[in-house]
Amino acid sequence: MPEHSAARFRATVHYDGTAFSGWQLQPEERTVQGVIEEALARLLTVPTRVTAAGRTDTGVHAVGQEIALDAAPHWSAPDLRRGLNALTPDDIWIEQVSRTRADFHPRYDAVLRRYEYVVGLWPNAASPLRSGRLWPLCREVDVALLADCTRHLPGESSFGRFAKSGQPDRATRCRVEEAGWRQTTAGDLVFTIVADRFLHRMVRYLVGTLIEIGNGQRDAEELSRLLDEDPEARPPSPAPPSGLYLTGVCYPEGWNRPPGIPGLPS
Repeated sequence: MPEHSAARFRATVHYDGTAFSGWQLQPEERTVQGVIEEALARLLTVPTRVTAAGRTDTGVHAVGQEIALDAAPHWSAPDLRRGLNALTPDDIWIEQVSRTRADFHPRYDAVLRRYEYVVGLWPNAASPLRSGRLWPLCREVDVALLADCTRHLPGESSFGRFAKSGQPDRATRCRVEEAGWRQTTAGDLVFTIVADRFLHRMVRYLVGTLIEIGNGQRDAEELSRLLDEDPEARPPSPAPPSGLYLTGVCYPEGWNRPPGIPGLPS
C-alpha cells in the first residue's frame, strides 16, 4: 500500500518451532514468517511483509520474537491481534500488538536479545510431552562446574568458534551482558544469555560445549581456548534446537517482555 496510507504496528509473537523450518521464508517450506504473512494476507486482503528481530533456526522456539508490519490506518491494535490469532495455527500466538512509529525496525532498533535454553536432567525429560520443548539429556551434570565456566562469558569476545561453519570471519565479536544457569523446581537446568547480538547457532554451540564440560566429556579450559580462537581446540558440537527459546528483545525504551518461558516451572 502507499506509504502515506499505512500505519506501522509491532507485535510480540510466541511459537513452537518444532514443525517449522525456522523463521525466515523458504520456498516449499513451512516457516513462521510464511504462516504469519499468509494470515495477514487473508486478514488485510493485501500481501503484507513482516520483519523480525531475529531469524530462528529449524526447531527453535520463541516467546519474545518482535515483528513489525504495515496496515491500513483504520486497523486498531486489538483488532489486529484478534484477527491474527484467529487465523494462525495453534503453534503460533500473538501476545500483544501496538501501534508504533513509522520507522520502527525490530532488528536494527534492538539493543539486546535474550535467549534461554532448557536442559532436562531427569528421566521424565524423555517423555513425548516434554522432549520437544527441551534437550532430554536425562543424566546428571556438575552444576557448580557449569556455573564456574559460565562466569567467563560476560564481556566482549569473539565467538567465531561458536558459529556455524561458513559464516564470514568478520563481525564475530559479541558483547555478552549476562550469562548464567538456574535449576527449576522440576529439576531442569535453564541457561540464560543476554547479548547485543548472536551469531548463527552460537547459543546452541555454547550450551553443547558447557554441557560436555559439565558431564566430563570436555576439559573446562577448552572453553577459554575456543573463546581465544585457538585453532587446535576441539570444535564444539551444537545442543539440539528443541531446548532453545528467544525470550525477549530489548529496545531503548526497555524489554518487550520479562524473562521466562510460559509453562516451565520456576
